[in-house]
Amino acid sequence: MPAPVRVARALVVATTAATAATAAWAGPVEVYREGPRYCPRDRAPGAARLAETEAIAHARTLLPDGFCGPDRRVDGCDADAELVHDTWRVYVHQYRLREGRHDWQGLEHTYVILDRVGNCIANIPGTPEGGGR
Repeated sequence: MPAPVRVARALVVATTAATAATAAWAGPVEVYREGPRYCPRDRAPGAARLAETEAIAHARTLLPDGFCGPDRRVDGCDADAELVHDTWRVYVHQYRLREGRHDWQGLEHTYVILDRVGNCIANIPGTPEGGGR
C-alpha cells in the first residue's frame, strides 16, 4: 500500500476514534425527571382543563425541593407557559435579584410539559448552573 494511502487511512481512523471518544464523554443529551414525585400521570382525562395560572402553579409543585429558593444563590423563579397542541409547556428559570432585576445568568432552568388537565408528559432539566443562556 502506498504511503499516502496509509497516512490517509490512519487519519480517518484517528478522526473517527476521537469523535467517538468525544461523544461518549459528553454523555446523554436529555435527562428526564420521572416518577410520581416529578412527573405524575394521575389525573382523569375528563378532568377540567387547566388555565395558564393553574398550569404554572402545578408545574412548580413538580420541581425539585428548593429549586426556586430562596437561598444564598437563588432568590426565586420566573415561569412562562404556552398552550401548544393541547399541552402546556411551562418554562421555569431561577433568578437572582440584581439592582431590582431578575438576573438569570449562571442559574438553572427546567421545562415541565403537561397535558390539558395537568398530567405530566415530561419534566426536563435544562442547562446546569454555569451554562450559557
